[in-house]
Parts: sequence; structure tokens; C-alpha cells
Amino acid sequence: MLRFSHATGTCVFLLSVSFLLMSFRLTGAVQSLRGFLLYWVAPGQEAAAVSAAYAGSLASNLAGLVRAREENRVLKEKFQVFSALHARAEELDRENGRLKSMLEMRTVPPFDSVPCRVTARDPLNWNQAVWIDRGTRDGLKAEMPVISVPPGRLEGGAVGRIWESRPGSSKVLLLSDPLSSLAASLPRTGEQGLVRGQGSVVTVEYLDPLADVRPGDEVVTSGLGGVFPPGLPIGTLSKVMLSPSGFKRAELRPAVPPGSLREVLVLVRKKPGAAARE
Repeated sequence: MLRFSHATGTCVFLLSVSFLLMSFRLTGAVQSLRGFLLYWVAPGQEAAAVSAAYAGSLASNLAGLVRAREENRVLKEKFQVFSALHARAEELDRENGRLKSMLEMRTVPPFDSVPCRVTARDPLNWNQAVWIDRGTRDGLKAEMPVISVPPGRLEGGAVGRIWESRPGSSKVLLLSDPLSSLAASLPRTGEQGLVRGQGSVVTVEYLDPLADVRPGDEVVTSGLGGVFPPGLPIGTLSKVMLSPSGFKRAELRPAVPPGSLREVLVLVRKKPGAAARE
């Protein structure tokens, strides 16, 4: 502490003398003395100037860093909002495509169609049953056929039938459910079979063991049983094998994958008078 006070006093003394000499005429002796004093005082002045400049630069850099972090935060928030809006726009575009396909699909006489949205899936049978937003108030009832339209197609594919109907909702049993069965035919050969759900897969049963049945063959509704109209796509064969019963058995790739269902059409048979008027 004493050393610091002594050094400070010396510096103050030298500065005082230097300022005093500024008032004298610049003779050679005065210039020499001023040069000597500045030699000892100047380094301290330079150090103070450098320190002040460094402190100013540091403060400026810190302020810039704070601004950059704030701008980064704002940009991240804007990007998240933009991403959400973009995802929503893409989903609406896909939904519009599906609805457009449904509106443009050819009519299925003698049925009217009731458009419905899938609102929920059965938690115990995720890919085997869904709930839709129409019910008895809309004229729906059990056993009515349900179809949907895959993107890019104008023709609906069979997806299942109504299992139970309430005033404002209905449960649809999909083709993959073990309780589901549907009479079918293969247009290429005219072969008849029965489409049955196996939970994880859908199969075509009771095919003639000598029939020319191969993977890639299309399977459509036959119209037998009176639930579905004939000719609606069900899917294509993916694998053909011989069952223990002696019949050929084939695995089916559904025309409308159960997991892709968002909107469906319920086919309501027209009343005889209405069908005649059309």
C-alpha cells in the first residue's frame, strides 16, 4: 500500500512538472526536460489508453453477443411456427386430394354414399376397427358396406362394414378383423373365394386347387351375400399356397391399407322408388 502511494505521488509530481513546463518557452533545456518527463509518464498513459480501448471493445462484443442470441431465439421461434404451418398445409393438401378422389369416384348403383371421417381407432384392435362420425341419425345401420378411395384413384376399394351404429357415430369392422368375411372373385380367371381377416394379414380362402392363381392377381367383390355391390376392388394377391384342407389359399394386399384410413364412404342402398326415379 505504501509502495502504491509513493508511485502515485511520483506520477502526479511528474505530470505537474510537465504541465508547468508547457507554459515556458521551448528552449533546448526545456525541451530536454520535457522529453525526459514524457519518457517516464507516457507508458502509463499508453497503458491506460489500451485498457480503455480493450474495455470498450469487450463491452461492444458482449452487447453484440446478446443481440445475436436474441436474434437466434426469435429466428428459431419463427422457424418452428413456419414448420408447423407447412406441415398443416401439406396435411390439408393430402386431405383435399382424398376428398376430391371421393367426389370424383364413379357412382355405385343402386347405392347412395355417405361421406364420413374416421374419428378414432379401437384401442384393442388398432388395425381391425375404426369409429366414424356418422350414425343412425344419418341413416346408417349395421352391415352397411364401407369403402374408401386411395390417393390417385377414382374408384373406391372395400374396407369393411358397419358393426354397430349409434346416433352420432358408428363402428366399422375392417377386412383384417378375424370376424370379417367377404365373398370375392378374381377377374382374370373368374375364380371365386372368400376374403377373411387374420388380424395382421388378410387372406383369400377356398380357391380351387387346380385354378390358375398367381401373385399380382386382382381381387374384387363378387356381390354374393348382398352386402357389397360386385366389382369393387379389395386388393391383389401377394402370396399363393396350398392349405391343409386341399384348397389354394392366398395372402392379400388390401387396395386400401387399414392404417391409411382418414375418410370413408358408407354405401346406403337406395329405396326402390328412388332408384326407379333416377
